[in-house]
Amino acid sequence: MIGLRGGISIAIVVILCAALAVIGWGSERAAQRTIAPEILAKATSVGRSAADLVERAGSVGIPFERLVGVADYFETLRRANVEFAQISLLDPGAVEMARAGDASAFDAAPQVRTPVRDRDGRQVGEILIVVDPTAVSSQVGAVLVDVAFIGIVSLLVALELVALVVGSRGIAGLAAVEQRIRALSQGRLSRHETGGGTSAGALVAPFDRQVEELESRHAAARREAERRGDAAALAQLQAVEERTGIGRVHAAEGQAAIAVRPALFLFMLAEELTRPFLPRFAQSLAPADGAIGIDLAASLPIVAFMAVVALCQVPFAGLSERLGRRNGFAAGAAIAAAGYALSAVSPSYAIFLAARIATAAGYALVFVSAQGHVVDHSAGASRAAALAVFVRAIMVASLCGPPIGGVIADRLGAWAAFSTSCGLAVVALAVAWLTLPAALHKARAAAGVGWSDLKQAARAPGLMALLLGCAFPAKFLFAALCFLLVPLELQSQGYSSAAIGRFQMIYPIIMVMAVPFFAALADRLNMRAGFVAAGGLVAGLGATAVLLQPSVVLIVVALVALGYGQAMSIASQSALVADTASSMGAGRSAGVLGLFRLVERSGNAAGPASAGFLLGAIGFSAATALLGTVVVAGALAFLLLGGRAAVTQPGRASSAAASEGTSA
Repeated sequence: MIGLRGGISIAIVVILCAALAVIGWGSERAAQRTIAPEILAKATSVGRSAADLVERAGSVGIPFERLVGVADYFETLRRANVEFAQISLLDPGAVEMARAGDASAFDAAPQVRTPVRDRDGRQVGEILIVVDPTAVSSQVGAVLVDVAFIGIVSLLVALELVALVVGSRGIAGLAAVEQRIRALSQGRLSRHETGGGTSAGALVAPFDRQVEELESRHAAARREAERRGDAAALAQLQAVEERTGIGRVHAAEGQAAIAVRPALFLFMLAEELTRPFLPRFAQSLAPADGAIGIDLAASLPIVAFMAVVALCQVPFAGLSERLGRRNGFAAGAAIAAAGYALSAVSPSYAIFLAARIATAAGYALVFVSAQGHVVDHSAGASRAAALAVFVRAIMVASLCGPPIGGVIADRLGAWAAFSTSCGLAVVALAVAWLTLPAALHKARAAAGVGWSDLKQAARAPGLMALLLGCAFPAKFLFAALCFLLVPLELQSQGYSSAAIGRFQMIYPIIMVMAVPFFAALADRLNMRAGFVAAGGLVAGLGATAVLLQPSVVLIVVALVALGYGQAMSIASQSALVADTASSMGAGRSAGVLGLFRLVERSGNAAGPASAGFLLGAIGFSAATALLGTVVVAGALAFLLLGGRAAVTQPGRASSAAASEGTSA
């Protein structure tokens, strides 16, 4: 059964797909009408410039037939204008005097001829430019690829924001109706807690009245059977109750915990927009005196961001609790928005670095506030479901952000992309303020996690082997590869920011698809430690393959291996940490989870720092392979030293430790 919410999602997909098909068709026609004339106009301009240069040579007495270096000049023009298949200089008899390129393979290719004249105005030759006929189709194809990816992203964004459009009360009402319809389709007649407020009560009242009437009849029949002492009738009535649940009360599905999802998605999308172009932008602001190497300049803003997020997690958890989750989210979003705005107008590298540090502080406060809201408004099995929704919002943002940010940076510039991030952070602030409830307790004392709690947690059996052997190296490789090494290498190979953003979709797509499968498989086989180690080996070996050749194919192989390796290990790793926290007792469990987060985020910070140093020292291929070797070594060390000590209680996977799988 699809359900009401599923039906709404399908309707949105159908409507948007139809609209995007029309937009794609219109874009293709518009591109065909505009790109070809633009290329011909460009050829005319280049031809006129070249003809003027030849005419100036003639005006100073250099005979037309004795010109030298013309072919080299034409080749320079071709390298700057890839749309030109051939540029030739012809004499009045159409004899070729110089040429760059070869258009003989193209039949009926568009041509632009520009006359060359002497001082008396007589034509003494001409510049022939042959346009590559595949250039138009390739540029149209690039436009259509951008439209297609933007279309996919638009669908994901629309589905993610259904809750915002319908409203939290509307979602609660739909959930209540869907819950009752599902129960009735399964023959369940138990009563349901209304949930969702008066709007839900009005929607579900017809269902509840019928169920209450049946319950009254069942109770009356039971009373009558008891009065007559009819044991057979009582047995039948008991069987009906067992089979249908009539007379029982089913708890309502809580929706308050996931009210943060739209705001969190919008905020995370703001940061993900920056990923494709941020290293290149940082390099463009690097000091001209060479005080900072170009690779270090690219990595330092990423390292600073990750380090601030890591260090702020523990103190900001308590701050968020004191401020209230809504106030904490709003404050963090405001700080991050200011950081994005400053990034967009940064006149120097130092100011840009300060802007990224401010953004990181805001990011950390938003994250802990959103996660705290989920924990505050959920419990038991509903907490696991709510945290799963929380993680999905972050993963979808990491899937949608890079292609959008790449297109904006390519078409409008990095300043426009940062400005868009600023706008999204402001919108996220407004959405959070409107949808999140006020603080549960005024002037509530913050429980928090102190550094002493982290020290005690480090003594848990097998925990440090898991964290240092698997958790740290996994984030170390992920951040180094996805945030720095791959964008810079693809940039050096001539790929645009939009194309880099599409490459960066590989990892989150695999994670979204494969994590549930591997999590279920690890639980079924009771091999969590084995899956954690196997994931590290897969990710590390995929990175070492780049040493063979820094080609796009092997870069994709490395990203795919990273995605599958993380998918294999991330759920099992989180479950092992959660089980270790449970074994430590309630008083120390928070310290275990806090230590886990701190180690993960330290890996996020150390990865780009190491990658920036290694990139300048030994190059992309060797740096990637070395980082992969570190991950392989960590996985093997975990198997040898900590695998047996890991707590592996089946069926106790806890989302409380679930890793979000992104930069945070």
